[in-house]
Amino acid sequence: MALNVKGSFSYLNQDVNWVRLDVNLTAKVERVNNNVARVAGKHGYDRFGGQSCPPPFMANFMITWADSYTLTFNGQVVLRLNNQKQQAILALPNAEHGVE
Repeated sequence: MALNVKGSFSYLNQDVNWVRLDVNLTAKVERVNNNVARVAGKHGYDRFGGQSCPPPFMANFMITWADSYTLTFNGQVVLRLNNQKQQAILALPNAEHGVE
């Protein structure tokens, strides 16, 4: 099944992104610090993580900016967090800039 872009999560702000995975389950992605975020299910880890693989830390999956992640639910991929490997380019206000 193809997945569509549903937004972009940033480790630099306090926004909490969410995606409704089914009628009873919403995944939330929330910044912990500049390097770590948590992914949690709104209705608890027993449904979110599944019987065989509950989240390892206080009902949360802890993720970092350096990797990409895939979440499966009932054997189907329902959420993918892809690392965009971006860098912000900062320069003096009067510096010219562009894209080639």
